[in-house]
Order: sequence, then structure tokens, then C-alpha cells
Amino acid sequence: MTNSLNQCHGRSATVGFLLLCSPALYANGAGYHPATAIPNLQEMLEEAAGLAASEENLVLRRNTQAAPVTLGQPALFGQWSDVVDWPVIAVHANLLPNGKVLAWDATPDDFDDDPHTAEIFTTRVTLWDPITGTHRQTNNDTNSDLFCAGSAQMWDGRVLFAGGDSGRAGLNGPLMNTSIYDPDTNSWRQVTNMAAPRWYSSVAALGNGELLTYAGTYFPDPIAEVFQLDETWRSLSSVPLTDGLSEYYQWMQTTPDGSVMTFGPQNRIATIETNGNGQLTEGPLRDSFPERWYGSYAMYDVGKVLVTGGTERDGGDFSYDSSVIIDTATSQTTDTSAMIHPRSQHNLTILADGSVLATGGNTDGETLISLDAGVYQPEIWSPDTGQWREMNDMQINRQYHSIALLLPDGRVLSAGGGYCGDCTQVGYHEQNAEIFSPPYLFATGDTPAVRPTASGVPASIDYSQTFEVSSDQATRINKAHLIKLGAVTHSQNQDQRLVPLTFSESNGSLQLQTPDNRNIAPPGNYLLFLVNDDGVPSTGHTIKLGQPLLTSGQVVSKPMGSNQTDEYVINAAGADRNLLVTLDTADVNGSLQVSGVDNNNQNTAACSVSIVAGQTTECMLENVAATRWKIRYTSPVDSTYTLTANLSTTPNSSAIPAINTGATPTGSGGVVTNGGGGAIYTGGGWSLLLLSSLLVFTQRRRRNLN
Repeated sequence: MTNSLNQCHGRSATVGFLLLCSPALYANGAGYHPATAIPNLQEMLEEAAGLAASEENLVLRRNTQAAPVTLGQPALFGQWSDVVDWPVIAVHANLLPNGKVLAWDATPDDFDDDPHTAEIFTTRVTLWDPITGTHRQTNNDTNSDLFCAGSAQMWDGRVLFAGGDSGRAGLNGPLMNTSIYDPDTNSWRQVTNMAAPRWYSSVAALGNGELLTYAGTYFPDPIAEVFQLDETWRSLSSVPLTDGLSEYYQWMQTTPDGSVMTFGPQNRIATIETNGNGQLTEGPLRDSFPERWYGSYAMYDVGKVLVTGGTERDGGDFSYDSSVIIDTATSQTTDTSAMIHPRSQHNLTILADGSVLATGGNTDGETLISLDAGVYQPEIWSPDTGQWREMNDMQINRQYHSIALLLPDGRVLSAGGGYCGDCTQVGYHEQNAEIFSPPYLFATGDTPAVRPTASGVPASIDYSQTFEVSSDQATRINKAHLIKLGAVTHSQNQDQRLVPLTFSESNGSLQLQTPDNRNIAPPGNYLLFLVNDDGVPSTGHTIKLGQPLLTSGQVVSKPMGSNQTDEYVINAAGADRNLLVTLDTADVNGSLQVSGVDNNNQNTAACSVSIVAGQTTECMLENVAATRWKIRYTSPVDSTYTLTANLSTTPNSSAIPAINTGATPTGSGGVVTNGGGGAIYTGGGWSLLLLSSLLVFTQRRRRNLN
């Protein structure tokens, strides 16, 4: 009975474990009422009372934390900082574009003697600054308990939270709420609910700028949904429910072909297509293990995923030391060397040099916490050799509800652990953190390594773009790569991935090339690292890659901070097309820019116009030869806007006014800027009809954008 209760991950009361395990549970944004859904509830309550009174049915372990072992000098085995108290248990942690860490656990009333009984949904959230070591309370105000929610970064740096916990009185259950945190304004918003309530859901960033949430629901209707650019959800009604894939965090990543692969913890590989109503295609078995419960994974290279450890779902007799590599292009799995220590409940973290760090976990397969089987010794896996090597011991037993997260300076934050029924029974409550400095940060002994610099790093870059970065060790740079900002919880990091960059060196500068394929690196924020031939990385620089890819007629609706620019791309889908861009904003004047781009990333046409608040602005480009169009909206203050871009092959003649032939466009190389009146410009095999300075203003009633 104990193992079957443990799998349900209840926070405190045994009654809560029993209720959560019932397949009849249902929850929505306002909470749920299991008493009306479970016919034999009274019997279950009586059984729970009996279990609570019997100590032999509780998982009781002595708190026997071993003293850390030091193997040797930091240059070979790394170094751990002192342990520092934190205001929360880091059950979840996300690295933000500003370099700070957003970490959270649950609602404040969960930490008193009468847990989770008040109608309080506010989650304990802290904003931690790694540079100053200070915390700022950042509790959410979206009426959502974010405990065990899914989260990932959106393309613009905001954080999406899918679901959370709707339970009360020591219970847990799925939540339909959708919350967004904006690091630029340190503010929270609640947006459109999901169709299905979710708890333990996974979130994957897609190549077009949308996000997929999958599983984490006991009533999968639907099992998968896509968060669209208008901040609403689209159900993937054709993605079927398959055995074992409705509950808990699923391991999944967007692949280079644009599909999303799910590969654990169950022993199956499947791919999900997210267009339209979606489609799920079953693939082969992942490996020889029936499941890897609370194993971990990391996408350490393009289309390559390292999977390690785990145990049986209900709590096995031991954890696995197995490590395998999944090739997402072929859905084939190959062995790599086994970990030095068997682990479940551990974390994998991609390091600044491209290697992978394993921290924490236990060796005996206990589902939640096993204080006398904790793994204190980290180990690092090299993609070049496929081998693991031991590091100096961490100081705290990090298992269930612990995190590990790469920081911009190349160190790794390790924090949290505890906050569950069994955890409370044995006093496992690690409201603290420690930081690991990998060996690459040291030259010899504990002498700091001389790190290459990276200067002149642009704030944003595009796909298929060459950009320049200066470095004092330019001739010694051996590798350059992007690492997506992490979002880690429950032994899996839903956002981290490494994207290698090709580069050349000239006169102390590096010319780096971004990937052509946006599915290799979904739009969003990454850390850029340069690594010299000694394996020493630079400090990571946050860089924003790409922008959402629109389809014709797709609606974008979102808020935007002051003095910011949002950019979108729409493919031309042919040599000559007409593009009509419509933008509504009820808040403030701003500017709209639309430009055509050819295969060489050069502009073929462009317009720029000032926007009048409360009016609808339309910009039409006709018969333009372009591979794609870029659309940019800039606002001087906080604003909310709605934007659509429509492609057609037939000119909208009814909207064409008389042509002012006296207007002369300016610019060069086929680039047309805002002239006066209207004009026809012909050159380079294409023509542009410049309508009323490329703009058609239409006065419409003011829209109230909520």
C-alpha cells in the first residue's frame, strides 16, 4: 500500500494520497469535490485513518546525512559553495533573460500545522539574483496555486504556467488555470483557461513560437493543447489518449523536423504533430527498461537526447545506472557508458562547455525520499568520450522536489528537496541552496581559470544570420553554442537544449552563424558561450533568437512593455504575393514596420508608419518578390495590441486609391521607405504599389482590448 500511495505524490495527508489515486477525480479552476465523485469515499477515509494510525505503514527513515567527501582540487573535481537558507523550497526554478532565477513551491498556508485549508491560491515565489545573492518576494496574484505546474519560457521571455494544484485540505488535483509571468515588469497575469485541468503537465516550446502542453490530466479532454499567439488554447483533438501518457510530467522535446517527441518516463517513443487538430504517431520502444520513473534527460546536441537513471513507477528495489542516447531523427536508442552511481530523483544539467552534470538522487529506487540512500557525489558526462567522471560531494541530500539549473556565469544552482507527506514524516525539508563551480572554472588547484571574453554580443539575432562577437581569445576558441534558458522541476528540465554554432575567426573577432532551421532552436532566449581549446567557457550572454512564424490570417494578441519591439515573420509562399497587415491598439501611439526579405536576408521592400491609438492601421504590399516578410511593432509605453497578417494572390483593388505619380520613393537596393502620397516603383523584376504612403488608415470604433 505504501508504494501505491507514494506514486500519487500527495503533500501531507494519507487521505489525500487515496483521493488523488482515484481515477474518478475531477478538478477545475475553482477546485474540486472528490466526495461527490467517489462512491466508496467513506471506506477510503476509514482505510486512510487506519493507515495514519499505523506507523509500520509509513515510510520512516532516519535522517542520516553523510559528511561530504572531497576527492581533490577544484580544477579536477569542482567546488561547492556554502549552503544558504532560502525563503522557499525550490520545487521549481526558471532562469530568466535578466539573469535572475524565479523559484517557487506552493501556497503559504501549506507550511503551517493545518496545511492547505484556507482559500488561498497565492504561491510562494522568490526572485533570486545570483550576483547579489538577494531575494525579492514575487508571489503570484493570479488565483492559481503553481505547485507542480508545467512551465516554459515564451518566445519573448515571459514564462507560461500550465495548470497547477486545485486541491484543498491536504489534497491535490489538476487546475485549468493559465498564468504568465513577465520578468520585465515583475508582474503576473491570468489568461484563458485550458480545456483540460492539468497537474504535472509538460510544456514544450515550438519552432513557430507557440507552446505545447501535454498530459498532466486525469480527464484528458484533450490530452494535448497548443498555446497560441493570441494567448488562447487550441485543442489537439486528434491526438489520442494512450495508456500511461495522461498522467504526470512527460519527457518531450521539439525535434529538428518540427514534431514533438515524447520518450518517457514510460518505455515508448512517440511523435506529436501540432498543426491543425494534431496527430500522434507511435514509435519503437525507447530501451529495455519498462519505465524510468524519476530518471532525467537533456538535449545536449541537435536532435540528440541523453536519458539517465530512473526506477520502477511504484518504487523499485533499486535505481538504474543506465544511460542511453536517443536520436530523434531515427527514433533509435544507443547505449552510452553507465553512470558511476545509480540514480533516480536526480537532475541533469547541460553545462557551459557542453558536457552534462548529474546531481542528487537516490540509489534504492524510493519514489519520494530515502535519506540513507542519497547520492551526494555528482558526475559529469562528456559527449566526446561518452564517459562519466566523479566530482566533489555536494553537502545536502537532494532528491524529491529538488532542482539544478545552469546560471549565466557557468555555475550550477542546486536547491530544494522535500515538501511531501513522507518528507514531512522524516524531517526532509531543504529550504536552502548551494552552488557548484565545475572544474572548467579553475586553472590549477583552486586558482580561477582565465576565461575568454565575449564582447559586442547583440541583444537579438535571427535565423540564417551571421553575427560578430569579439573575444580576447578569438584564435583559441574551439566551440561556440547557445543553451536555452532552463525551466526545471521533478527531475526534468523542460526548456534546456544546446545548439552548436559554426564560426570563423578574423582579426580578434568571431563570425558566428545561426541555424537555418527554427525547429533546432525554437525562438526565445539563450545563453551564448564561447569555449577555448582548454575547455574553459566564457561567461554566458543572454541573446534573443528569432521570432514567431505566422500563418496567413493568424491572430496575435498580447501586451508589450514600454520601448520594446515585437517582431514576427510570415513566409511569402511564392514569388509574388500581396500582404495586408492589420494592427489595433487602444492604448498608445507606436510604429509599424513591414519589410520583404529575400533568400540572402536582404530587404526587397519596406514601409514604416506611425500608429494612432484607437484606430485600425492597415499596411498593404502588393506583388512583392520576397521569401518572407518581417513585421515589427514598437511602442514607447506599455501597450496591448492585436495584429493579423493576410497573404493573397489577388490585389485588393477596392482598397486602392488614386495613385499620386509625383511621389518618389527613397532608398537603395530595392528598399522602399515611406514616401509621400502614393507611388509605383519597379525594379529588379518586382513592383510595389505604395498605397497612401504604403498605408491605408481606416477610422473604426475604439476597441477595448482586455
